[in-house]
Amino acid sequence: MNDYISRVVFRYVTLFIIVYGFYVILHGSLSPGGGFGGGTVLAMGVLMYFLIFGAHWRGKLREAPMGVGVSLLVFGAVVEALKFLIPHEHGPVGTPGTLFSGGLVSLANFCIGTLVACAILSIIYLLVKED
Repeated sequence: MNDYISRVVFRYVTLFIIVYGFYVILHGSLSPGGGFGGGTVLAMGVLMYFLIFGAHWRGKLREAPMGVGVSLLVFGAVVEALKFLIPHEHGPVGTPGTLFSGGLVSLANFCIGTLVACAILSIIYLLVKED
């Protein structure tokens, strides 16, 4: 887009969408939502940024999302393994009702949400034809 007004407006809208995506990811253990829903919102925010501001946005999405996604998948697997290896009496459990009350669940939600965002961006990268 070459319109100055739409760029200025969507700059702030994109910021709110990305922040809302992280909010849904981090509060997934306390409310409906979590990794998949927040990752989808996050991916759509990043995609909107690329569509509005990036003339060559496809070049920016070459290998980065898949590399980040694979590393987050490994990190999430390690976190899930730690949840089962640490006994419940000695594991990290927070105060009920706070953000990190589920212990490692919020960290696992963050890994899942970022992984979903990277996967959606990779699928969009594969589906869009280059001009």
